[in-house]
Amino acid sequence: MTFGVRMNSETAGRWANTKARFRRGPGTTYRKLQSLKFLLTRDHRAVRHFLRTPFARPMSLAARLSMLAQYMRITHAVRGYHTLTEILTVTEAILKRINPVVVEAGAGSGSSTAKLSIATRAAGGRLLVFDSFQGIPENDDVHHLLDGRPLTFRRGAFRGRLTAVKKRVAMFGAPEVCTFHKGWFEDTLPAFDARPDVVLLDVDLLSSTKTCVREIMPRLKEDGILFSQDGHIREIVALFLDEAYWRDEVGIEPPAVERRPKLLALRPRGVTQPGRAG
Repeated sequence: MTFGVRMNSETAGRWANTKARFRRGPGTTYRKLQSLKFLLTRDHRAVRHFLRTPFARPMSLAARLSMLAQYMRITHAVRGYHTLTEILTVTEAILKRINPVVVEAGAGSGSSTAKLSIATRAAGGRLLVFDSFQGIPENDDVHHLLDGRPLTFRRGAFRGRLTAVKKRVAMFGAPEVCTFHKGWFEDTLPAFDARPDVVLLDVDLLSSTKTCVREIMPRLKEDGILFSQDGHIREIVALFLDEAYWRDEVGIEPPAVERRPKLLALRPRGVTQPGRAG
């Protein structure tokens, strides 16, 4: 039964074939066409900016176009949760630094991880990837979209197993620059002792965001930048704009917060508890 219409086996077969032809997931023609459409419309300004922006290491137009092609290939093959504009914004921050330490918290299926690894290799840096590789943890967090609609993150959502993520990075990215830290953030991040230059959070939960910010932000280099992919969540935006939270719970001066559609950029203004920076 489909839309209240009973189908015989022949009709059902045609229906199944139609659904197969119009699949929209990774590896489909539809996905490739959508990526091309976004490249020429929604993302065209970010692409032009990426092609023209000076970086810390000289990068030819051919090398930039090659990186874009690699990103598109990954988008076609691996499910991701970012736009090309968003990942190019983070890429530019990486390429403007020499030998950067890059941190990704929340790898998902590995699409962003593969892209970040390519940018990190081009900059001569290293990429530290933190994820449970079990998906969203059990939680009772209350979230809303910016327009007030409720948002629920179920346990296990966005899961990408470590072996699968590593395989995708090896196939499409630069595994030689990656170090993977498997476990819940509250268990893995306290042992993190590097001072990152660029950080990308895509962790969805308010509680996970608090853990990542508490452990990473005080260690961020003075000229570093932390991006959050969760700028569409009202509670996370409110958290980042809460000056008391930064001073009382994180131990630093409230950072400068740049709000873009979904992607938030945070830059430190000073550390009030130098010991936390480690």
